Amino acid sequence: YTQSTESRIILTPYCEYDFQYGMRPILMAAWHGHKDAVQMLINCGANVVAVNKKQYTLLMCAARNNRADVVDFLLDTLEDLKVDAVDLEQQTALYHAALGGHAGIVRRLVEAGAKTDTRNKIFNRCRRHFHAACEKEPQPLWIVDFLLRHEADLDARDEDGNCPLHTATENQQTQVVQLLLDNGSPPDAENTKGFTPLHVASSKGCRGIIEALVQHGASLNHQSKNGNTPLHVACQANETETVELLISKGADLNALNVRLQSPIHIAAEQGYTDICKVLLAAGANIDQREQGGKTPLYIAARGSFTAIVDMIIKTARLDYPAPEEEDGTENNLNVLNTARRKWRLSESRGSTVGIQHESNERLRELLFRVAYKQLSQGEWKRLAHHWAFTEEQIKAIEHQYTA
Repeated sequence: YTQSTESRIILTPYCEYDFQYGMRPILMAAWHGHKDAVQMLINCGANVVAVNKKQYTLLMCAARNNRADVVDFLLDTLEDLKVDAVDLEQQTALYHAALGGHAGIVRRLVEAGAKTDTRNKIFNRCRRHFHAACEKEPQPLWIVDFLLRHEADLDARDEDGNCPLHTATENQQTQVVQLLLDNGSPPDAENTKGFTPLHVASSKGCRGIIEALVQHGASLNHQSKNGNTPLHVACQANETETVELLISKGADLNALNVRLQSPIHIAAEQGYTDICKVLLAAGANIDQREQGGKTPLYIAARGSFTAIVDMIIKTARLDYPAPEEEDGTENNLNVLNTARRKWRLSESRGSTVGIQHESNERLRELLFRVAYKQLSQGEWKRLAHHWAFTEEQIKAIEHQYTA
């Protein structure tokens, strides 16, 4: 269009008018993508270094909202344009473009000389916004690849010590994780809590990311500052499938944290029945005592988690070799297949070895009648002692009915 002298006379007094949040006319024009208005206001003497109350520049306003025409115009027209200017939160125009997943603008800014040494902001402060953008379109993956090819630092850290791999894992970005690993991102990088990306993935139940991390050499038993391994973390998060996956990969069932808790202590404390079942079937040590001297059985009984108490007692009794197999020698005990292993194998094969379900229910009913109808109070303990229940097991059973 042709700009008349009359237009200049009318517009000039209003060029520096301060609207809400410090948004002057030229900033609003850049924000909404009105390139012609931006050009006209500049010709009328508008301040090209104006910022709003958040210290957003013209370039930030345009980059944040994917206004490619305005970005191109500003970069091509303004000689002293500061592409690396920062706002109140130390974020650049490049950060704002990456935050919104605006691949074309990211490319244009980098080509115009925008520094990628603010990559820690781009990778680590996007978080949910970056994740949401990745769900909508594949462009942010391209952005990560583009920044990596422009020397983005794979080990850049945010205020919590998270590197890009932590952040991608936190946001469950499997493709981004794979890209970072393929480009050499250290799989066992620790944040300030000592968490590796595998700890993060285990807490989120990200199977694909766990597989990728393990494939690239991530330690299954790396301990955080409080001694927790990824398996501890998966138990805390009640991620049953993740627990199974980590065990299948070789995670240590009986690793101890600084409180001397193994994974089954944590699962028993939280009352996570399914996870306890998985850990017990895999061979978790049920005799380990945490720093307070408590076993998983005691912890489950204290929490009134009856199903877990029942499983632990059953497991403990299954672990004894059959009398006819036991000759008392250490060598023989070492080579014996415990009943727990036999039980686990039969369950995985769908075996019907042992008492059939109907018979089992009938036996349960008979034992219930004996315990509650025929025995006087306290006599059930004599029967339990006769059947070689331990004192701790008897106390745990008693707690279920008297606590």
